[in-house]
Amino acid sequence: MKKIFFILSYLLISFIVNAQNDSASKPAIAIVARSYNDHIVLRYFAGSPALFNKANTVGYVIERAVYKENIPFEKLIFIAIKGSPFKRWTETQWESGFKQSDKKDSNANKLAGFAMAISDSNAAKTKGDVLENGLQSLKEERDNQDMKFAYALIAANRSKMAAEGLALRVSDYDVAVGTEYVYRVCINDNSKKDKLDYGYVRIKCQPFNERYLTNNKTVSVVEGDEKISFSFPESKEYFAFNVERSDDGGVTYKKLTSSPSLKLRAHGYTGKSDHGYSDSSLTNYKKYVYRVFVSTAFADDLLLSEFIAMPRDKTPPPSPFLKSATHIKPKQVELIWELNAKDAPDLKGFNVKRSDKIKGQFNLISKNILSKTTRNYIDESFDVDGTNYYVVEALDTAGNISQSLTAYVTLIDSTPPAIPIISSAIIDSVGKIIIKVKPNTEKDFMGYQVLKANSKEHDFSVIEETFKDSLGHTTFTIYDSTTLNTLTKNIYYKLVAFDYHFNQSKASKIIELKKRDTIPPVSPVITDFAITDTSVIIRFANSSSEDAVQNILLRKEVGKEKFDSVFYNSNTAVTEFNDTKIVSGKTYQYIMIAKDDGGLLSKLSNSIQLKTLLNTKIPTPILTGLYNDKTKKVSLVFEIDQKLNSKKIKIEIYKRSDKKSKWVNVKTVDADKNKNYSDELADGQKTMLYIIRLVDEKNNTSNFSKELLIQL
Repeated sequence: MKKIFFILSYLLISFIVNAQNDSASKPAIAIVARSYNDHIVLRYFAGSPALFNKANTVGYVIERAVYKENIPFEKLIFIAIKGSPFKRWTETQWESGFKQSDKKDSNANKLAGFAMAISDSNAAKTKGDVLENGLQSLKEERDNQDMKFAYALIAANRSKMAAEGLALRVSDYDVAVGTEYVYRVCINDNSKKDKLDYGYVRIKCQPFNERYLTNNKTVSVVEGDEKISFSFPESKEYFAFNVERSDDGGVTYKKLTSSPSLKLRAHGYTGKSDHGYSDSSLTNYKKYVYRVFVSTAFADDLLLSEFIAMPRDKTPPPSPFLKSATHIKPKQVELIWELNAKDAPDLKGFNVKRSDKIKGQFNLISKNILSKTTRNYIDESFDVDGTNYYVVEALDTAGNISQSLTAYVTLIDSTPPAIPIISSAIIDSVGKIIIKVKPNTEKDFMGYQVLKANSKEHDFSVIEETFKDSLGHTTFTIYDSTTLNTLTKNIYYKLVAFDYHFNQSKASKIIELKKRDTIPPVSPVITDFAITDTSVIIRFANSSSEDAVQNILLRKEVGKEKFDSVFYNSNTAVTEFNDTKIVSGKTYQYIMIAKDDGGLLSKLSNSIQLKTLLNTKIPTPILTGLYNDKTKKVSLVFEIDQKLNSKKIKIEIYKRSDKKSKWVNVKTVDADKNKNYSDELADGQKTMLYIIRLVDEKNNTSNFSKELLIQL
């Protein structure tokens, strides 16, 4: 009984969904339509066993309206079609239908007879008292009605005569090609005329295309080992399917399904799913042609798809046995494996793959497929500083692959680390030494030996080992100390790197450190100065100490506490500094100090105090311009600082023909009236240089603008 419920649920959902083309809610009666050249066929069905049983007695009313755009179906003007209401055939009509039926279509006739029997109102009456056995009798009666309802729906979908005999199929010939109609159907119940539940369907009258469902791409095919499987999505257009196969390239076909295959679904399930079929016991690499026909509610089977498929060998060869992975030379790892050729008659060859993790991604290292007789491989691209895992794959002629177990290779390390690089080394005034080393990047790096000597020609002694790498991961810093009260002025260091296999690098470059003294350098001296309206020029004598490396000039504004460093001089040939970062009209104090190569500072030099001149210069203008070939004139454009907008400013314009000539004042103009100036060049003149200067009402001037060179 559960299977019947599944079928009933599936068929009703398929039928009703198909009927809801323009209806917003689930109708009590579902209806679908199909158009032919001269008529329209209607298929409909009551939505419950009780309604179906009632309709068998009172019949169905079918009405038609011409479709009007933007008008709801309920507002259209409907008229009953010819023959409405339509009722279940009488015994005489059934007998006539059987006589006129196609005797060759025995299945359709059997289904019609079955539909006639289960819809007989007399046979449908329950005999006896349905309450005789309590709720059990009621349940059995309900199950009996559900079963008859499901069988009737199946019969009507598979047999035109069954559908017509049950008054579930009507052909309307009173139609015109090209016109679009709306049909509605309801139970013939005049007592509830205002509350009737209608099912609606909209359709255009046009010739029927038997291949309207055909789409060869709708089927998804999986070619397996001696079998073909395929699936296609469910649709409101069909509810079951048949499959045919041709073994001779499409000349003849054999039906594989004895009856339409129906996909069952659980009662209440409304999600989407696929139809599927699997054909087995086939010959690999032989082409087969398949045709899929789908069953519609109009009792016919239409072609959905026609496709070619070929089963393929999916059985992989036996897995190779990776016998060994050995580091035979510094840059060679040899792999040896075994595979019995008799167990793999279709073996094509082997691939070798490598990874740095046992469960990581293995990448192909053998460039081409190795022959099927190969049983070893030499890898020369492995990671000499890392981990190396290997697998061997066997491939057959069908492309199937099997894989060996993973093998790990133990590397024999004979490669020393890179030569150490000392990035910096300093010694302070008390003999403390700091040496910084650029870390080696080898994965098996262990540490350094630090060696020291008082002369390059002496034997170096090991003073420290950093094998445990206790000084950090990014900066290796080595600390040492020496006495300053010795006859040797310098001290020398070098480093040797080791890995965990005690491979030893070559020694680093020798570094030389000069022992620092404790006497500060002689102070520099300020010897002279000069003051302009924009800068202060300080002249000085550098420190006379041989180990002085910097002479520093300091400045502070009078009234402030701290000096600022304004000039660092490491070149003894430089004895003058032009300080332009001053404010005019302010008083400054200058002093100097020296620094030697040991970091010692001299005493402060004599200081001088200076007051800078008040700068009356106004902001310098900007001059741009270009030559116009048509007018044969130079157009000059002036750009003046906005701070001068409130002042009366004049612009002095100068020019000269080349850099050897003298500047000539060609004109003076008011700035507020003239933002540009046009100058005409003499015949044959190829170049001209221009500058401008600003003058305010107090005769304060700006600096001259940058020269503008005009070239023809």
